[in-house]
Amino acid sequence: FCEGLHLHIALVVVFVKDEVAMRGFITLGWGLSLVIVGAYAAARYITPGATDRCWMDQSDTFWIIVVPVLASLISSFVFLVNVVRVLLTKLAPAPNQHARLAAKKAARAALILIPLFGLHFVLIPLHPPPGAAGEKVYQVFSALLTSLQGLCVSFLFCFTNQDVMAAIRTHVTRVVRANDAIALTGLTAGESLANTRENVV
Repeated sequence: FCEGLHLHIALVVVFVKDEVAMRGFITLGWGLSLVIVGAYAAARYITPGATDRCWMDQSDTFWIIVVPVLASLISSFVFLVNVVRVLLTKLAPAPNQHARLAAKKAARAALILIPLFGLHFVLIPLHPPPGAAGEKVYQVFSALLTSLQGLCVSFLFCFTNQDVMAAIRTHVTRVVRANDAIALTGLTAGESLANTRENVV
């Protein structure tokens, strides 16, 4: 939610100080999460039989988490639509470009932004009833989706970024050159020592 709100503010609301916005994001992200999780933990604790096996087992208290997740997803979707709208206006086709090209760019941007905004979590609240045929499949899929979001986002926004790749290439080149120089120095020193021994003999 905070990532979507940040991008939305950066594109739509121009005159907001980044430090002020960041403080608000931290307060919203951590504060609201603590309140929701605290309320859920308290409800699970006082509900008889709700914490027998796992605090994520299906129960009526799960709605304490599901409702904020759904609200966050709806907000993120609204942010995504607005960001794509702004991108479409900013990527308006030049006279020599087709409108389809601008639409393709906006669609690609939207697909890339889906994991950043967390919109793939839309499937999480749709938990099948306990004992249903697809419950185990859902649990595995949900665990994978939740666990791999960070990896997906880091690949999309960090490891495939041109600036990051250039910095990694520069670093690797520097390390390889330094290792080559050390190896060359060691080789030269070894040859000098061998020549000295031959001269002594």
